[in-house]
Amino acid sequence: MATSSGVKEHRKEYLEFLIHFLGDITQPLHDEAEFVGGNQIPVLWDGNKTNLHATWDTQMVEKDAGGYGAAVITSFSNKLIAAIDSGAYASQKASWISCTDIRTASACALSWAQDANKINCAYVLKVDETNKELDGAYYTGAKPYIELQLAKAGYRLGTWVNNLAAAA
Repeated sequence: MATSSGVKEHRKEYLEFLIHFLGDITQPLHDEAEFVGGNQIPVLWDGNKTNLHATWDTQMVEKDAGGYGAAVITSFSNKLIAAIDSGAYASQKASWISCTDIRTASACALSWAQDANKINCAYVLKVDETNKELDGAYYTGAKPYIELQLAKAGYRLGTWVNNLAAAA
């Protein structure tokens, strides 16, 4: 994202990749090879056939946020920001950015992937959910993990963007 020739005009694209990458690496099933990251585990969401990966990527996040759209995203983001600033995550946030040196991006990415992957054993893949309805008790159990991982991703993203801007 530096200002050198040939790079400046691609800053938006680089930022979009960074946003996507940090979001993906914090999602537990993006760091898991089992059943192709959950894509090969059929499940039900609100009675509709889907797969475990899609449920974690979309359906559970949208339910937790209260839907989708700019107003919903703003409201949900504000809830997470409050939890990071002075709520449930305030004491944890420093550990989320212990690896933010832009010169060691690969090491940071590996650390974040390992962190997210632990959730697969702790919850996501702990019980075989094949062909089960997840819009109920499973979702309720997943909700704290969803919010924690989204908070981590947003906090790390902000730190990385600030560090990249400072280095430019």
